[in-house]
This record gives sequence, structure tokens and C-alpha cells, in this order.
Amino acid sequence: MEHFTKQESCKPYFESAFGYAVFEDIRKIGIAIAGGATGHGKVCIKNEDGVFEKVGTSEMIQASVGPQFGGQVYSMIIFFETERDYNHFVVENFEFGADANVVALTASASGKASTIDKNLRLMAGVNQNDIAYEHSTNALLYTKGMAVFTSTKMGLMYEASLSGQKYKFTALE
Repeated sequence: MEHFTKQESCKPYFESAFGYAVFEDIRKIGIAIAGGATGHGKVCIKNEDGVFEKVGTSEMIQASVGPQFGGQVYSMIIFFETERDYNHFVVENFEFGADANVVALTASASGKASTIDKNLRLMAGVNQNDIAYEHSTNALLYTKGMAVFTSTKMGLMYEASLSGQKYKFTALE
């Protein structure tokens, strides 16, 4: 979590977002034309005092198809712009995404394209605490009320794939 709180690009989201889901360790593998990833995380929303508090956990499962080879471990945080966006996330949902990704140990370069808001985002960095280059065609990086940031921890991976992710939310009792 610390590497996200220190990222300049994430700070405005911690200040304005309704909540977030953070996955500290997502493990991903790809062989030939198929791959998958899985990770567990915590879900937090702002309380009445404006402080984030844990309200549940989430499990992420991803399947991908397309040229890919290797494995990686990365962290991911999803910010929810409003309460409505948070409520949409906690109901099981399934989304598709197109990814182009190259990872070598902790250095990475990635690109993501969204047809929903015509946003193109390019990022490159040497390690999880250092984004050397970041460019986006959209100043507001929320897509359908969510903003996603990833940080590579380690791995060796090449992919250009179509992937689907499913999230399962479990509320604290």
C-alpha cells in the first residue's frame, strides 16, 4: 500500500475518492496463447470523518487469451469515484480489457486502451516506486467511475492479450 500512497499520480485519488480496493500481490502467468492471474485484496471506504476504513475483502480472477509468455507479481489499486461506483464494484462484475505489457524483473512498460472514454494511457518505470514516464490523453482517469493503477513488483513477461477480470466482494461481518 505504501508504494501507492507515495505515488504523486495517486495522491489526488486518495483525497477525492469515495473508496478503493487494493490488491498487494497479484500473481500472473502466461504460456503461449492463454494466461491467468489471481489476487486477494481489501476494500475500504471513507467514514464520516473522511478516513478510509476496511469494509470487506475482494478476490480477483483474470483469464487472458493472446500471445503471452512469462510471469509477474504486481500490485493494483482501484479507486471508486462515488458511492454509486463503489456499489457497482461490490456486485459481482465482469469486464474486458486489452493489454500490451512488457516486464523484466522490476522494470516495466505498459499501455492500456479504453473504447469507453477514448482514453489511451502509457506508463514506464524502473521499479514499483518510480514511474519514469506517464502519459494519458484524458486528465480524468476515471473510467465508469473507477481509476486503476498497477505497480510491478517482479517478473519476466511479454503479452498482447484480451483479458477478462472478475471480482468477488465479501463484506466484513
